Amino acid sequence: MEKLNLLYTGNIRGDLHGLPRLYTCLQQLRQQFPAEDGSPLLLDLGETCAPDIWHCAATGGRSVLIVLDGMGYHAAHVALEESERHKLHGVTTLGLVDDRRNWRYHVPPVRDDGIVVSAQPTPALRLNIVLTPADATQISDGTLYLQAVEKGQIGRVQLDLSAGPRLLSAEIVRCPPGLRPDVTIAAAVDFVEEEARYAQRQRGD
Repeated sequence: MEKLNLLYTGNIRGDLHGLPRLYTCLQQLRQQFPAEDGSPLLLDLGETCAPDIWHCAATGGRSVLIVLDGMGYHAAHVALEESERHKLHGVTTLGLVDDRRNWRYHVPPVRDDGIVVSAQPTPALRLNIVLTPADATQISDGTLYLQAVEKGQIGRVQLDLSAGPRLLSAEIVRCPPGLRPDVTIAAAVDFVEEEARYAQRQRGD
């Protein structure tokens, strides 16, 4: 793999109903990358949930992650209790990155263990991508730092890996208003909210 393209989000903070439109925006941006580069890597920098959002509290922070998995995200920076993390095992394929666990590049059909996605800078053979938001997008000593984004924004990055990682372009894109929500993701949101309400009832909330 000589080129690596990636899209990333952050600070969703429990906004489930914004995800169907976010998915539409992501799909439009995906199509702007050259097809010969392969599928872009899709990442989230964290703060997917917030404790004051009802479905986040009901699911222990899993609700948004389940929808992100359905949206095709490859890895996300998470802060989950072990019990909640265990509940996602076998349910999602999303890489759950935290201070103790990394994710190695696997975007079928390509697997490259030399590309490591982590919460903090970590040695890697080809490239380390850090999911803790930075002040600016830059590469230093083979480590890619990603500029923080707000809800409704998407980071778009292009890298050349042919002779060591080199940053080709980086920008923050704001999704335009009026995007049509994706119906499949909207259905996934409805399902997650229904499961969250069931969890609330089980706990007697």
